[in-house]
Amino acid sequence: MPFPTKHVANCFLQRDFEDGHATITPMKLQKLVYLMHGWHLAITDQGAIDGQFEAWPYGPVEEDLYHIFKGYRNQPISSYAASWNGDEKTAYVVSRPDNPQFYEILDFVAEKYMSFSATQLSAMTHMPETPWSETRAQNRSFISDDLIKEHFRTLARK
Repeated sequence: MPFPTKHVANCFLQRDFEDGHATITPMKLQKLVYLMHGWHLAITDQGAIDGQFEAWPYGPVEEDLYHIFKGYRNQPISSYAASWNGDEKTAYVVSRPDNPQFYEILDFVAEKYMSFSATQLSAMTHMPETPWSETRAQNRSFISDDLIKEHFRTLARK
């Protein structure tokens, strides 16, 4: 079962905040969540997030996530995405021990990609024959999970 997109984003932010120095910008967070979703699809046949990526001019974007963090513009994000829990606004970072495979994939993605800049990650997602470029070429708005899954399975075979 996919996780709320906010949860996946907050998992990356939690790792980023560990040293007390925020470095993840909204663009970088979009790319990290996209990469997590792709690898999760390739490995488990299920998406990591409950949202869907769109092929915006500057890359794959999950629209709700965009709106949550757009106020940071190109600056590092300094707080978690919140969700309403009763009368109180709380962060959506809760480890769920019922899905250890999710966190194994998250560890892999974080280790492989968090050291890259937003621009470097963007370049990776904009290459020819990526799900984003193919979706844009077909003039479609949403990037299909099947296309993402096949792309990341191809990466895994390399």
